[in-house]
Amino acid sequence: MFVYNISFQIDPSIESAWLNWIKQSFIPSCLSTACFVEHQLYQLDLAADQPPTFTLQLFSKAAPQLAEFQEKHAETLLFSVTEQWGEQCFHFNTSMKIVN
Repeated sequence: MFVYNISFQIDPSIESAWLNWIKQSFIPSCLSTACFVEHQLYQLDLAADQPPTFTLQLFSKAAPQLAEFQEKHAETLLFSVTEQWGEQCFHFNTSMKIVN
């Protein structure tokens, strides 16, 4: 199994609206690519003075599906984050392979 991980650090003032948007728009858009079979959204447990930080993990059964997402969909979808939230939402992505 392969994982496409997107980490988000957001301005506290947009947390509620951002969570609604990520759940109602961004995640369904990612899943509609048919590159992933499952997802999990986590909130990091940080000190109270740290900005809200989340990570979205999208699970793919095989490397070709993950590569397809990266080649055909990732740029557009990640641009939508910047377009919607600008500097209020910093994000970066990584790819991983589950080894256990």
